Parts: sequence; structure tokens; C-alpha cells
Amino acid sequence: MNSKRIPAKTESVRKMWLSGLVLMIIGLGGSNVFALDMLGPPTVELEKGMFRAGIDYSMSKTDLDLIEGNGEASVNGSPPVSGPLPSETIYDFELKTLYANVGYGIAENYEVFLRMGATDATFGDTLWEDDEEFDSSYNFAIGVGAKATFYEGFDWKIGGIFQINATELDGEIDSSKWIITQPRFAEISSTEMQIAIGGQYLWTGWLSIYGGPFVHFISGDFDLTVTEITELDLVTGEITYEFNKGPTYGGYFGAQINIAKNYFANIEYQQTSEAEAWGLNILMRY
Repeated sequence: MNSKRIPAKTESVRKMWLSGLVLMIIGLGGSNVFALDMLGPPTVELEKGMFRAGIDYSMSKTDLDLIEGNGEASVNGSPPVSGPLPSETIYDFELKTLYANVGYGIAENYEVFLRMGATDATFGDTLWEDDEEFDSSYNFAIGVGAKATFYEGFDWKIGGIFQINATELDGEIDSSKWIITQPRFAEISSTEMQIAIGGQYLWTGWLSIYGGPFVHFISGDFDLTVTEITELDLVTGEITYEFNKGPTYGGYFGAQINIAKNYFANIEYQQTSEAEAWGLNILMRY
């Protein structure tokens, strides 16, 4: 970034941007309305041997098509009966993820990174359309990735990014309409991959913009344990599904703000035909 002294007028504009960023962080932290992870600039930001560390936060919303369904049920302890189930769709599957992120410049124009953190998910009124809701506990999430810069000249850089993450979610599906307690516990495991190519443009000494197209893949399993109590019977069972979507194509754009020397913040938006996401992070290079 430009190391020249920032004029007072430019400094005021930067403070306005930072104030807006703080407000967005507060708003995003309390929102459930937006499964994609933050990408960040698609170009390398570390020289060989340099590190970076920071915090990433992302929210995403997508529809999950459940396929290859199979169910197994038992009534009052009788031998279980199993069979295939029709496909279902979980609409508005919302995922929020908070990562600690570390990166390292392994060579000139090449960078790798590791993310570890927690995630939780919600969806509702989907499987039985009975006002049911799913709200998972916070579970472990992990991701790895790499960046490469292909071209650099003047204020432009062009590069690519590859990242993959894995999450495990569990929680109870419940409904206010269910008079008798009927636990329905869900477990969702997923793996996602994103590949992006794009550019980054240095707009001023403290602000750059970035973005480009990307492709998204997601796959995993959905497992549901059901205990249903009626006036005469106790029904227990298990339901399993798979989900597999991709390639799904989309685009993203974002801005990087130089907060102070070696401290930066990114905010971005992603959109595909199947999902959307907001993301932000704060990082330090050293």
C-alpha cells in the first residue's frame, strides 16, 4: 500500500468508511437473514516468509436439495421397516461462521491459509410444513485454501483463489404446534469448495476494490432421528439423505480498507443462482 502521509480530508473520508464498517459489523452480528465462505481479495497479499492473522465472519443462505433418501421406522419396539424416501428441499438454509484465519507466503506470488472456528445454522417450516424450526448448537468448522497472483502492474493485480471447508452441525427440530414432546434430532455434515479468479484495483492509498467470478460446490449428509408419540403408539425411526450441488456459478465483489499500518479490513458480497452471502474480516500482516 502507499506509504505516503494521508491528507486530512482523505483521513476524514477513511474514518467515515470505518464508522460504516463498524455499523455493518453490528448489523450482521444480529442478523439471521442470509452456504458460502468469505473469499477476500483473489490475489496474494504476503511476500515470501510473511504471515497474516485475523478474524473472518460470514453469513450465507441457500436451498439444500435432499436426495437419495432412506427411512427406517419401528412401532412400539417392533422390528424396523425401511425403504426409500422422496426427495425434499430445505429452503433458506442459513449458516453463520466465525473463523480465526492465519496465512503464510510460501513463495513469491503464492500464499496458503488455514481457518478454524465455529458455525451454526437455522432453517424452518421445511420438511413437514408444520412451523418447525431447526437451530443448531455452535459446532466446529475448518477450512484451508491457497492464493496465487498471475499478473501485477501499476495499480492492478489479477489472481485466483481456491478454498475448501468442512462443517458438522447438530441440533433439535421442534415446533410450537407439537403438544407432546417429540424429539427430532438432526445432524448435518457438509463440505464446500470455492474457486475464484478475479482482480484487485488500488483505488487510493488506503482503499482497494476487488472481485470476479467463482464456482461453488457443496456436498454432505443429512441425518434425522425421530421419536413420535401418539395416543396409542410410540414410533421411532431414522431418516438419511444426501445433498450434492455444483458446479454453481456466481460472482463477488468487495473492498479492502487500510485501517492502520499493517492492519486491514475487508467487506464483500457473494451471489449465485442458488445462494448469497455477506462476509467481513479484520487482519494483521507481519
